[in-house]
Order: sequence, then C-alpha cells, then structure tokens
Amino acid sequence: MPQAASSHLPEFLKAEELAALLRVNRKTVYEAVARGEIPGAVRVGRVLRFQRDAVLEWIADAS
Repeated sequence: MPQAASSHLPEFLKAEELAALLRVNRKTVYEAVARGEIPGAVRVGRVLRFQRDAVLEWIADAS
C-alpha cells in the first residue's frame, strides 16, 4: 500500500477498521488473531488494537 494511501489511517486500528481494510467480517479478524495470523495485535484491557505499520507490512508481504 503506498505511503500516501496509508497516511489517513490512525497509528492503531480498531478491529472494525482492520476488518474494513481487509474487507472481511470483524469476527474473521478476531478468529485470525486467536490463530496468531495477524501481526501487531495489542490487547489493552479487553480491547484489541492493531499497529498500522505492522499490519500494512503484513498485507504488502502477502501480495
């Protein structure tokens, strides 16, 4: 993903934002985290956040 295209994303993404980026259901994101498939997942209490740069690198490597 080009740098300019990713500049509108916050540093930490919510599960809903990541699901929209990946064009999958939010439940799919949570299941992938449970399997250890998505890098950059950080749990803050009961809330999951995803490090933007780690996720974007993961997407670029998968392409």
